[in-house]
Amino acid sequence: MAAQDKSRMRVSDAERDQVAEVLREAAAEGRITLEELDERLDTVYASRVYADLEPVTADLPAGIGAAADTLPAVAGGRSTALAGEESVLRSQASTVTRKGEWQVPGRLEVHNKYGTTRLDFREAVLPGPVVELYIDSSWGSAELILPEGATAEVDVESSWFGMLRNEVDALRNPPAPHFVITGTCNGGGMRIRHHKPFSWKNVWSDVFGD
Repeated sequence: MAAQDKSRMRVSDAERDQVAEVLREAAAEGRITLEELDERLDTVYASRVYADLEPVTADLPAGIGAAADTLPAVAGGRSTALAGEESVLRSQASTVTRKGEWQVPGRLEVHNKYGTTRLDFREAVLPGPVVELYIDSSWGSAELILPEGATAEVDVESSWFGMLRNEVDALRNPPAPHFVITGTCNGGGMRIRHHKPFSWKNVWSDVFGD
């Protein structure tokens, strides 16, 4: 494959989300019908390479080129996002998942009301010792799995029928990473934890609380 041939390169979850947002905006403006939106979203989330995404937005003013331009460049399969960069993921009533080896920006915002958000940072490439997160899981759910030893300062609004469960120490413990987590889970739930090895005791704790 030629170095400049991007059409056959694999797309990331973040890029699929970016294109999906372009489609949702197009539907809101009346450029495509809701039926067309559903069909195109199915294509987006089944896509593997850039060539799969190009036809989906080819007839829209904000096509795949505009969506891709807002994303960090990639090299060697990894995003080159820097510590000062910010990424915003906007969705609704959807499933937003990040796991495995993925690049975390200096600040990450996830807006996913009525949906399910799961961010696993155990194998993620972190931008530095401090990571800023803003999570909106109102009327939905969010689960954040931090690396072993990581700490978190949590200030999440949950006063309106929300359930916030933080199982991580707040006091910084260098050189372990520290997360600053803000947002809201009104009407929904958010859980912040480390990974627990399987045991019936842990299952009992998850179901009935510590």
